[in-house]
Amino acid sequence: MMSALKKISVVIVVFGMMLAMILASVNGPVAAQGPDAWTAYELNMRTGPGTTYSVVAVVPGNTGMILEAHNGDASWVLGRTEDGAHRGWLSGIYLNYAPGFSAFNLPVSNEVVDGAAPPPSDDSAPAPVDDNPAPPVPGGVNAYTIYQLNVRSGPGTNYAVVDTVNGNTGFVLEARNADSSWVLGHTENNTIRGWLSALYMNFTGVTLSSLPVSDEEVSAGGGGSTAPATGPASGEPGSVGGPTILPEGTTENIDYGGIRMGGYNPALIEGIDLTAFPIVPAPTGRTYAIFRDGQNRGNNPNVVSKVGDCSTAHWFFLSPFAWGQYSLGDYAYLQGVVNHFGESLAIESMAAHNGFNVNSVQAPEYANPAYCEPGESPLLCEYRIHQPAVSIIMFGTSELLVMTPYEFDFFLRHIVQQTIDRGIIPVLSTFPGNLGFWDRTVVYNQIVVRVALDYDIPLINLWLALESLPNHGLENDGFHLGEPIGQASCNLTGTNLQTGYATRNLVTMQTLDRIWREVIQ
Repeated sequence: MMSALKKISVVIVVFGMMLAMILASVNGPVAAQGPDAWTAYELNMRTGPGTTYSVVAVVPGNTGMILEAHNGDASWVLGRTEDGAHRGWLSGIYLNYAPGFSAFNLPVSNEVVDGAAPPPSDDSAPAPVDDNPAPPVPGGVNAYTIYQLNVRSGPGTNYAVVDTVNGNTGFVLEARNADSSWVLGHTENNTIRGWLSALYMNFTGVTLSSLPVSDEEVSAGGGGSTAPATGPASGEPGSVGGPTILPEGTTENIDYGGIRMGGYNPALIEGIDLTAFPIVPAPTGRTYAIFRDGQNRGNNPNVVSKVGDCSTAHWFFLSPFAWGQYSLGDYAYLQGVVNHFGESLAIESMAAHNGFNVNSVQAPEYANPAYCEPGESPLLCEYRIHQPAVSIIMFGTSELLVMTPYEFDFFLRHIVQQTIDRGIIPVLSTFPGNLGFWDRTVVYNQIVVRVALDYDIPLINLWLALESLPNHGLENDGFHLGEPIGQASCNLTGTNLQTGYATRNLVTMQTLDRIWREVIQ
């Protein structure tokens, strides 16, 4: 299955990196001089921002880098080694950035080091893992429809249908609308051209932010009109006549990218009221059985793992408890659980990283080879190395932009199942909202709730905890978790509890406290 995961995850991870590195524009606990980033492991340094450029040096793992510029979407950064011996471009996804450093704060550059021109694309020769090029794209095709999809004259379901294409139809993309929810493109043979919903496409070798913004209205072939239609037409995902939704218990499954995606059924989530679920959960009946199984397997009852994207990988999340940089205020009863999990609250997780999503965290190509075994995913690498009793799992922020509900549901369930199979208590969490896509925020959080109910596992309702906070506990950008006052993310007092990170730390520790007192002790 992992070979099929790669196809879906490459673009999503790069997109997630773009979201994640913006969050890193805060200072770390100590303002230190020195490198801006370190290589995660051995990387190619190239003359330009892409795998078509020649290699100027191979940089060892954990090499400090002083960074100068980025390529526009920060997927590549220009810099020099700390000792000044080498200068060139590195793939940003394989760098560990210093706390407080954001590649997006660097100037944009298209400099080619030493004036060398990019050679013809030829990735047939072996290259270190930093390149990880996408499969060749025939005929310029860089996106595929996930299933039967309407092609419209404009970027919205209120525009006329130009044509309807089958699933797995290749498109050459030309532009996007302002919020990247729709893309303009044409089929490889140029017979069909129009707008498609980006939510229902799989992208290969392209990031949406690299496309120009357009509001062009395409002439509808066959006498069609460009005037907005009166409503969505049959065959559009989300419309009455959309793709077949499989009922619960069906023996058929959605087949996408070679993976049997399961019978995701919106009817099972539509009635879920996110406000009806407590912020801090009680241990479920299954929690006790999972813990006992884990103890028989040798899991450490004093260790908790973190699984997620940049909001989980950031040192703001739980780490200051382990460093002694916290204030419990009215929550002094949490001292016992802080002592119990101790240093594990700040362990660098193999399964939490900028750009990770429910797919890539299970894909071996994104595991750190310095610690993980060949063919081992970041998730299973984390579980093998640290053998936790509990795993805090939160995804959804980037997935709602680039994954279908089918994919999100499928991959999230697989994470939960692998966690349970290893005797580790999975604690799911609803995720902060995205003010620009609030309807999708609700739907994808409903999926999180549904998965927790189906597996009978604890659920932290972070979404609800943030609802009463200013701007829903988010930064001004409307989707990043709000930074704490003075960067004191584990100061659980006063107005700091009106910020997103401090609130997440509080409800997470309250949940761990219940598990510790009622299950582990």
